[in-house]
Amino acid sequence: MTFLGCVRNTTVGTLQQICLQSQLIYNHKNFKEFFIRNASSFVPKKVLIVSKLTRYNFEKLREPNLNEEEFKNKLLRRGSNYESMLSCHHSTKNVENDVVEVLNRLNIEYKKVDRSSISRSDVVWADLVLPIGGDGTFLLAANLIFDNKTPIIGINSYPTNSEGYLMLPSYYTKNISQIFKLLKAGQYDVLMRSRIRTTLKGEGIWELPFHMHEEGRLVGVERFLSNDQLRPINSDQLHERKLPWLALNEVFAAEVLAAKISTLLIKLDNEENFHKIKSSGLCISTGTGSTAWYKAINSISPQLVQQILGLVDDRKNFTDNEINQICTKFNNSLHFNPEGQNLCYAIRDMMITKVHPVPKTLQRYNICKKLTVKSLCFDGGLVLDGGIAVQFNLGASAEFEIEPNSALRNLILTI
Repeated sequence: MTFLGCVRNTTVGTLQQICLQSQLIYNHKNFKEFFIRNASSFVPKKVLIVSKLTRYNFEKLREPNLNEEEFKNKLLRRGSNYESMLSCHHSTKNVENDVVEVLNRLNIEYKKVDRSSISRSDVVWADLVLPIGGDGTFLLAANLIFDNKTPIIGINSYPTNSEGYLMLPSYYTKNISQIFKLLKAGQYDVLMRSRIRTTLKGEGIWELPFHMHEEGRLVGVERFLSNDQLRPINSDQLHERKLPWLALNEVFAAEVLAAKISTLLIKLDNEENFHKIKSSGLCISTGTGSTAWYKAINSISPQLVQQILGLVDDRKNFTDNEINQICTKFNNSLHFNPEGQNLCYAIRDMMITKVHPVPKTLQRYNICKKLTVKSLCFDGGLVLDGGIAVQFNLGASAEFEIEPNSALRNLILTI
């Protein structure tokens, strides 16, 4: 099963705003206001370095019999940017080497793993998880942290080509030793990022999951999912499965084939009845994820704003600056507190016809405490954080909630 066709296309949102009066609006410029803690000195004894499996490495693993020149020519014929790929790889390895040098100098024990070798036991061993790469590497590591005690802090290995929203500011990429100095001095903040717990019920819920990033099914991938629960022997337990992985950004529900309409029944909080929706998928997000895919789905473009304003008053010409200000203000309003206990959902490409009008009590996107979804899909699935995929077909339902005790302990440094 592959979800690559339906996991990263953005759609144009509407001008409807969500009222988030009970939430703190998340403003990156005033980041510290939301989670300042009285931190104490922290000197890790065991650090787990989770290295980015670079695209260069991934392609090399797929072509073990080619020398470098043959490998380069094959990538160029395929249309890949070999030089950019190699530059990212070298940058990542240089940062890894800098981290190892600092840890050796501080006499801190460490292990180094990547996507093809990481296991749950590695995370249990560590008292600090240190992903080096981009947001994907951070999410990979976070998926294997099942408690709210193990701290995680990320280093962006290639800031010139990666925003690294979940990672430390790019300043620290070249100042690794400063990270550990600040931790020791207690000059850090703790952000308890809320995560989504997914509970499956019904039929076909015990099929084996797989990881989306491992298209080539690299050797060792089974380790990543080895901590999954075994199929229960007791028949009474076969129809409920609490997934061990907690989603930091979002859970996406849809048909596997991107062009196929996804039919789902959804119910918010304590509603009695389900709403039937037809769309290209449903995104259930946290406050952390509200700056990611959720925002991409609901963001508005200058073109849309200009067209709507033209319909409102075709005699007034709005400047590009005015239109851009409207877009920025609206798109930023989609963010909310990453420590918040609410979920937000977004219905992607919702079908609206005379036969299937928008339910009067259902909005395209909104916030809730709990979301229940029944699948009417025939080849559907759930994808957690764009990585772990599980089957989600007719006869299965899923409940999504925020568990306060399952938050991710993210250490934050500011310049």
